[in-house]
Amino acid sequence: MAEFARLPWSERVGARVGHHASAMLVGSIALAVGIGLYPLPGLLAYTAPLTLFAFVLLSWLLMRAHDRRLCEQCVMAMPLNPAEKATKLRRRFWMAHTGSEPRFLIPYLVVLISSNFATSPIGRAGWAVIQLTMVYLIMSQSTHRRLQPWCPWCSDGGGGEEVDETPPVLPHDDREHV
Repeated sequence: MAEFARLPWSERVGARVGHHASAMLVGSIALAVGIGLYPLPGLLAYTAPLTLFAFVLLSWLLMRAHDRRLCEQCVMAMPLNPAEKATKLRRRFWMAHTGSEPRFLIPYLVVLISSNFATSPIGRAGWAVIQLTMVYLIMSQSTHRRLQPWCPWCSDGGGGEEVDETPPVLPHDDREHV
């Protein structure tokens, strides 16, 4: 806490807001889908999407900065049984690892971006569903960040295994040194 108090005011605000950045991203995705399905009138049709885009970038940057330090709020929100919670959220851990692999990420991005060109009502509904899949990806990454020590994929990959590092036995010299 003393280290947090030494931070400049702007960094303290950024850290507090960064704690909620993943929720802000989820909200901005829902808002983007809403704006896409129900366009705003007049000048808002241009300013709202640009403002939302800036908000998404800011939220993402704050989330990335938050992920790099130990957050007191995250520690306080840690479940008392993290291993059990991690077992229940195995799909999210799988998604966090699989979603970052290029063989899945690139086709996903192609579908995500190309869905923006759908113009029919059925196409727009499909676009909304595809865009909303990002919510699960964000939730998966957020869960993985909080419960990473209990992630079965990180553990099996060497990130959480317990290794017995017993020091080697040194030869013993029977002579006494004075």
